[in-house]
Amino acid sequence: MESEVTLVLRDVPYVIKGDCVGVEHGAYALVRDQQSLVCAIGDFDSISDSQFKSIVDNVSNIIKVSSIKDESDSELAVQWCIQNGYTRIHVYGALDERLDHQHINCLLAYKYPQIILYNDMNRIQAYEEGEYCIEREDFNYFSVFAYDPANISLIGFNYPLDHYDLRIDELKTVSNQWIKKDATLCVHQGKVLVYLTR
Repeated sequence: MESEVTLVLRDVPYVIKGDCVGVEHGAYALVRDQQSLVCAIGDFDSISDSQFKSIVDNVSNIIKVSSIKDESDSELAVQWCIQNGYTRIHVYGALDERLDHQHINCLLAYKYPQIILYNDMNRIQAYEEGEYCIEREDFNYFSVFAYDPANISLIGFNYPLDHYDLRIDELKTVSNQWIKKDATLCVHQGKVLVYLTR
């Protein structure tokens, strides 16, 4: 059985249920919205002293790290979640504003397949070797990319592929669509990053 947690990196317009970890400003946003946290993590250099005090007053487990470090606050939070037994990590607030942060968070999803990134338009998740049913739900587009060489098949999409060698410079695997309500992704070799987009 999966043990799930939600990471919140910034203000998000959702009520988060279950275990929550606030990262940097996301910790303050959760406290402000009176949502409980299992942990707050970050260097907290993007919030005011009064905002940090409200975190201290309301969260029992705070991990304050130096602003001079090799990992991003997001990656430290992901590592904490994995070390504490969480097997599925839902991440909100990772795909907004700064493009460099968006990119690093997508790389995090690729590095740690336990992660699913969300915003209003997208859901992003890595898939390792295996066969997966990809439901359309309310998404319009399916895109798949690889940072390292991978071999994939797509079945039930408008543009099917059969044992296709996917490389980092591949550009034609964007904006595919489902023929019916679900389709199949087979990752024969390697690992891929899938974007579902509304």
